[in-house]
Amino acid sequence: MLQRLLITNIVLVENAEVSFSKGFNVITGETGAGKSALMGALSLLTGQRAATGILRRDAKKGYVEASFDIDTLPLLEQLLQEAGIDHIPGEELIIRREIHSVGKSRAFINNQMVQIAFLHKMGKHLLDILGQHANQKLLETDYHRIVVDLFGDLESDLKAFEESWQEVNRIRKELKVLSNSEANRLREVEICRMELKELEEADVKEDEDEELFRDYTLLSNAEELTQHASELNQLLSGRSPGIVPLLSSHQTILEKLVALAPSLEEAAKAYRNALLEIEEVSETLQRYQSTIEFNPTRMHEINERLSLISRLKRKYGDLQDYQRKVSERLDQLENADNHIEELREKLSKLENENHRLAQLLTTKRKAAASLLEKAVEEHLSSLNMPKAKFHVAITKQDRHRCGDDHIEFFLSPNVGEKQIPIKECASGGELSRVMLVLQTLLAKKEQTPTMVFDEIDANIGGETANVVGEKLKEMGKNHQVLCISHFPQVAKHAQHHLHLSKREESGRTVTHVKVLNAGNREKELARMRGETPTCSIL
Repeated sequence: MLQRLLITNIVLVENAEVSFSKGFNVITGETGAGKSALMGALSLLTGQRAATGILRRDAKKGYVEASFDIDTLPLLEQLLQEAGIDHIPGEELIIRREIHSVGKSRAFINNQMVQIAFLHKMGKHLLDILGQHANQKLLETDYHRIVVDLFGDLESDLKAFEESWQEVNRIRKELKVLSNSEANRLREVEICRMELKELEEADVKEDEDEELFRDYTLLSNAEELTQHASELNQLLSGRSPGIVPLLSSHQTILEKLVALAPSLEEAAKAYRNALLEIEEVSETLQRYQSTIEFNPTRMHEINERLSLISRLKRKYGDLQDYQRKVSERLDQLENADNHIEELREKLSKLENENHRLAQLLTTKRKAAASLLEKAVEEHLSSLNMPKAKFHVAITKQDRHRCGDDHIEFFLSPNVGEKQIPIKECASGGELSRVMLVLQTLLAKKEQTPTMVFDEIDANIGGETANVVGEKLKEMGKNHQVLCISHFPQVAKHAQHHLHLSKREESGRTVTHVKVLNAGNREKELARMRGETPTCSIL
């Protein structure tokens, strides 16, 4: 529910704060007093495009801010959570829209910037705005179907059919692709087989190229490795003399020193350990030298293998992964005939189910249409159209996402006239009345908490306007209703009355908004009836 609206520098409004209540809120005032600014502000909150012309003259920036109670709207809480917008349940939701003279427009929800598209998505769940041209929706047969489905509570039936219809079309497309591309399938089978053969014959092991590269490095450096190993072996154990024989021959001298000076025992121990480690290094080098291989043939083989692996990797990427995928794809292609037969069986079952759902939807729509016809005629009778006949024609058309039905409203306003499509025959006043009736009937079905009517009572007057007010008040039991009206017969039924007026201040025209108390309200109703001259009630 809309609780508060703050408007700054929008059209004639310099600064205005408006509070709204539950039930039926009416907004009245002289023509040109700024009601369009109010409607423009509400439209901005629902994500409508902002034109710089909406700004008050000479203003660099204008903004609209509103607070909403969304405790009864769990879907909105879910949308906010998914968008990462902080909102504590039970607290008001604040929406703010800023418009700059340079053309920029920004939107905020609870002080977090959001995209206008998201604001538009949110707005659909907050406000349903029916402007002066809302009656034009009655000229669109798509709207006629929506009305019947809402009135008959057929949303779940429509959703079930649409999901079934989409699945049928998906399977049909898949079958068409498989059936119409036999030549392509055979070519792809041949390509897969050739690639698999190439990979299987290569039989490349995981990380094989890394192991081969290590072997190739050793083979290509065999001469250098042998030379260095030989030099070290000669140094350590050669006859020139080597380090090991030399250290061994002098070990007895150290033993004699230890006998004369026991304090050198640790040094002698270290000497013996060092000699043992050097001897072990010498033996390791000798063994390693014996393993060094001079093998040009093996080097050539490794080089060829590395070249093959490199070429295959450039061609296929990860060889093991690609081989697995090609194998799976080949299996699918080779079993395509079986798959096609499975899809055909599946499609047959889906089409039968889709046909059943379509027939069920048509049956329920016809039942809902019959009830809607009676309800509309009853309400039109109270709106000074006692002889009007309203008919919902449901005819068969090619199946689409909404079923098999073409739905169109027909109206015969007077006795003896044939029923003609409402888009061809209804006057402005008749359209307004039918639209109001439909909104009244759908009030309990609609989920949007706040309904805004901008002069929906246009082209209606007299006692009929009084009935319009009664219906808006009745609608206010299920929704918050905001209505801009010029008729006292409508305004008198409101529980909350707002008055817009304009006056000149410092050479500028300024709009003011005031909540009317009982006394001022009687003055405004009298003015609307033409009983008193226009005067300020602020």
